Amino acid sequence: DESPSSSYEDADVNAASRQLSPVNEVVLERVPSIFIRTADLPTMKESANSFMRLSSSDMAESDWVDHIHKPSSLPPLPSMDNDPRESWVALDDGNGNKAPLTEMAMKALVSAGLEASLDQDMWTANGPTSKLLKSGDWDDTVFVSYDKQQPMPAPHARGTKGEMDVLVWSGTFSHKYYGCDLPTIRCEAIVNMSPKSLANLLVDSNRVKEYNKMSIGRDDILVLQDDEMCVTKVVCGRSKPPMLGKILQLKTLLHMEELPGGSQNGYVVASRAVSHADDAEAAVDPKVIHSEMLMGLNIIRAVEGEPDRCVLINVNHLMSPMIPMFMAKKLGLSSAVNFINDIRSLC
Repeated sequence: DESPSSSYEDADVNAASRQLSPVNEVVLERVPSIFIRTADLPTMKESANSFMRLSSSDMAESDWVDHIHKPSSLPPLPSMDNDPRESWVALDDGNGNKAPLTEMAMKALVSAGLEASLDQDMWTANGPTSKLLKSGDWDDTVFVSYDKQQPMPAPHARGTKGEMDVLVWSGTFSHKYYGCDLPTIRCEAIVNMSPKSLANLLVDSNRVKEYNKMSIGRDDILVLQDDEMCVTKVVCGRSKPPMLGKILQLKTLLHMEELPGGSQNGYVVASRAVSHADDAEAAVDPKVIHSEMLMGLNIIRAVEGEPDRCVLINVNHLMSPMIPMFMAKKLGLSSAVNFINDIRSLC
C-alpha cells in the first residue's frame, strides 16, 4: 500500500537532484553538524536510492560523501556505538542549509509517523479508553485514514462533557531498530483551537512555557525552513521535572507540514532526536540528563464545519536514561494526558 505521503516523494527526489545538478559543483566549506537516524523509516531507503541513481551522471559514486549524498551506518559522533544496521543522514550541509537528503528524510519521518498512528494492531487502549470506544461516539474519528483528505466529524459538541475526553493507547514499534523495546504512547482528543493556531503554537519555541510548566526554555539551534506551509528546524529544549533535581535536555529536529490534501485538512508536526557534532566537544554536565525523542508526532486534524476546533493525535516515543523500563509506560501515559490538558488550558 502507498504511504500517506508517498505521493510527494518522487517529486522530492527529483527536486533534490535538480538543486544539486551538477552535484560535483556543491562545495562543502564546512562539514555537516546535525544528523538523524533513518533506518526505521521504510520509505527512506528507496528515496535515497532514487536520489543516488539520478545523481550518478553528475558525480562518480566514489566521490559520494557518507551522510550527505548517501545514508551511512557510520555514527556521526566518535562516542557512539557503530550499529551496521543503522542509517544516518546529515540534515545540514555545514553552511546552514539543508543537506541533499534532508527533504527525503522529512517525508520518510512524516510517512512513518502517520502510518504508525493508524496501525490499530500496534495500539492497546487503556481501560477508560476502551469504555469510551464502546460508546461508539468516536467511531467516525479514531483511526480514520488521512487519505480521505477531508475534515473530521467531532465526536462531541462544544460545551458538552464528552469534549474533555482523552483517549490513550500504548504500544511498541514492530521494527527492530534503535529504541524498539521502549513503549510508545498514543493519545487523541478534541482541542478548541484552530489547526493552524495549534500548529503555530507547537513550533514556536518562545511559547513552550505556555503549555509546558516544567520547561525552562527551548532554543532554535538551526532553522532550515520557515514559511506558512512548512517549518524545519533543530531545537534544544530543557525542562526541570519536580523531584528529579536535574535538567532534562532534548536536542530535536522539529518539522511541520500540511496533512495530505492541504491545510484545510490540518497539519502534522514531527520530531526526532538529532546528534549534534558540537556535543562531541562539550563538557559533561552532571546536572543535565540527555533524553531522546525517537518519534514525536502531533497530528492536527480539522473538524468539519468548526474552523476553531481540531482533533489532536499525539504519538510519543521517548528514551530517557533516568526512567526505568517498568516506569516508562506509566509515566508516558500520564504525561500524554497532561500534555493534552495543558494545551486545552490555553483555549
